[in-house]
Amino acid sequence: MLNPVRLDDPARTSLARGGVLSTVGLLAQGILRFATAFLVGHIAGRSELGIVASAIATATILALLWPTTTGSAASKFLARARGTGDSEQIRATAAHLRLRTIETAVVLALVSMPVWVLIDRGSWPGAVSVAALTLAYSGYSFTRGVQFGAGQVPRAIAWDITSVVLGLAGLVVLLVTGVRGPALVLPLVLAYGLYTLAGWPYAAKGRPDRARRRELDGFVALGAVGSLASTGFLQLSQISAKLAEGDAAAGQYAAALNLATPASMLAASLSLVLLPSMAEAWGRADHAAFHAQTDRATRALAVIMVAIFGSIIVCSRLLVDVIWGAPFAAARNILPVLVVAVLATNLGVACVNALTARSQRGMVVATGSSLLGMAIGATMWLFVAPRMGIEGVALGYLCGTVVIAAIPVGIVWRKDGHEWGLLFGKVALGLAVVGGTALTQRLTELPVLLDPALALAFLALWWLLNRGDIARLPVPGFLRRR
Repeated sequence: MLNPVRLDDPARTSLARGGVLSTVGLLAQGILRFATAFLVGHIAGRSELGIVASAIATATILALLWPTTTGSAASKFLARARGTGDSEQIRATAAHLRLRTIETAVVLALVSMPVWVLIDRGSWPGAVSVAALTLAYSGYSFTRGVQFGAGQVPRAIAWDITSVVLGLAGLVVLLVTGVRGPALVLPLVLAYGLYTLAGWPYAAKGRPDRARRRELDGFVALGAVGSLASTGFLQLSQISAKLAEGDAAAGQYAAALNLATPASMLAASLSLVLLPSMAEAWGRADHAAFHAQTDRATRALAVIMVAIFGSIIVCSRLLVDVIWGAPFAAARNILPVLVVAVLATNLGVACVNALTARSQRGMVVATGSSLLGMAIGATMWLFVAPRMGIEGVALGYLCGTVVIAAIPVGIVWRKDGHEWGLLFGKVALGLAVVGGTALTQRLTELPVLLDPALALAFLALWWLLNRGDIARLPVPGFLRRR
């Protein structure tokens, strides 16, 4: 952990084991995000949670404009260079992406200050906290991609856990001492900043040739647009809730969002190890392995994600009551909508990676679908949110994400000849069962304590429908033996 990251000495691990390790790391970061929202909401109140969640969303959206995608570029191109065995190309690629990260992160941090003042109608000291978070999150996104691209997954996870522990300790100190407002994001600055320093590619040197620089910058530019229209779409919905209904309503929206998104860490962690693995397979022209990885990942995501998110929808009333309490009762209505939206995003992860790992053209397709989906969602916000409030914001986000996920899945399904008809038929059936259960709960006003029993019944049905795919899930050897 304490030595500089090695770019040419990967820690060999299987795709499944790497997925488990990266899930642990993202779980740690997810705990930091969720704990921040939970503690702020319960100690400081709904309005303060709305402010903090919107500050995080602002920094995240700005970082998506370039620095975040440099992490994806590092993950792909460092792994592809490892596939060709060119050490000089590895170091030069890391050096170029490092320079671009520094240049853009500094500019975006400065831009974030006036942007936050306009969004929050707040003060410049609060804007400085948002700028610091923008800078730290940019560095975190880049260095995480570097470590995964270099095959240093265990090292990345160790620093994830370390930084989260320090971040949570800092949050508790600030809340106990009475700090309020955007300054409450400073523990996140500490966590992301520490991770950046630990994972910085100090040994990177050299400069790629002009064609490679153009390829790298083109990938990042397209990826930034796509990320802004997909991941940024989620964060933009939080800001839209604040602008539409104010801080208190934004706090309700943030409460629901923090229950809907943690389960997506599994798909995010799979993506972190899947993209380098796909890029490496494509780099050595192993198209059979590339095809198989896409198929296995999509099947695993469908089976696992529907089970997890379906259970969350069925237990949505109980989850809001137990975790957030009566002050956040409005989150009950929007949580199921947000859960379905996040599920749609997760189901398309493997196909998006398959498109982006293959070529720049695939990147253009993924970006185009993201832009179209965001445009549809934003249009709904304009016409629906003024009448429906945060429920309208959630509905617009759902419609946009369905479009964003459906286009890459459809293209990869047809282009690569995958046999997914039965798979997605079962997904539709599972969602229909969940929707019918949730509707029955509300119309008949069933006791909230029955929710876990209904969730177990759904999981039993889902297991019966997917016994074959469940048996073939990619489980690491050490877990399978246990």
